[in-house]
Amino acid sequence: MGVSFTKFKDRIWHTVDRGTKSLATAPKPLQDAGYSVVRGLLWLAYILPGSPLHGTAASLSREVEQGPPRKLYGGFVERFLLALRRMELLRLGKTDAIDQLLTIPDQARLDQCLKDNNGVMMVMPHCHASVLMVRALSVRYPTLMLIREPAKATRAETQRPYYTHIGCELFDVRRNSGALVARAVLNALRQGKIVVGVVDRITEAPPADEPVRKSDDTVRATVFGQPAGFVGWPARFAAKCNAPILPVMVEQTTDALTVHFGEVITATDPLTTTQNWVTELEQLLRRFPCDWGFVYDKHWARILRR
Repeated sequence: MGVSFTKFKDRIWHTVDRGTKSLATAPKPLQDAGYSVVRGLLWLAYILPGSPLHGTAASLSREVEQGPPRKLYGGFVERFLLALRRMELLRLGKTDAIDQLLTIPDQARLDQCLKDNNGVMMVMPHCHASVLMVRALSVRYPTLMLIREPAKATRAETQRPYYTHIGCELFDVRRNSGALVARAVLNALRQGKIVVGVVDRITEAPPADEPVRKSDDTVRATVFGQPAGFVGWPARFAAKCNAPILPVMVEQTTDALTVHFGEVITATDPLTTTQNWVTELEQLLRRFPCDWGFVYDKHWARILRR
């Protein structure tokens, strides 16, 4: 029987959460020892018989050509652990240490987008440092972050303390109606804000002859050479407010949180617009695969293995 990474992650989540909370104020040697245990659990998930992680890492390795599977998975683990440490700083309110890490090499382009348009729609994948980046970004720019809390109430409750010190407006798309989400996003864009949304939660693609499925706001797009279903709201909201879509990736190192941009997308029809931002996002994922926190999700694993 295969091992599901999602189920494995859910089973160890509360243990990891309690452990990292305790480690946050512990002496550094004890912290290092504790995070070594987490590292061991993640590697255990990789080497267990029937684990899909090795196969997914092998598929990713072939696709992005950035080294053998073990190296890519090792990079994923180390960036995940680095993010865990920094998220504990956020939970404790030690935000100065996070804010100072932010680097935006192409900040002039972002500033020009904000100057010329009604806000900016930032679309990004689940990066290890997504929340950390938004925290630091919100110090410089008025920002709205769209979040999707876990369906399980216990997991959602453990994540909320991280948002206490995020410093910007938050809106949960899971526990609010589509009308309320639309109102929040459109108001933010019209006020010239940056709206940040995580958009790499994919589903089965709608059929080619009906590529836009309005019932669940899903649009067919091609990624890594395969069709998949992506959220349609970035295209809809950007078109309604005449706001640009800016694909974003966060590269995390020991010294910095570096924000990388794709090409700015001008909204036209939903199908073309969605494919354009998906294509830009794919290029960013190819450049920074170890920073992609959602790569071992079962839907992405299926795409990569095809």
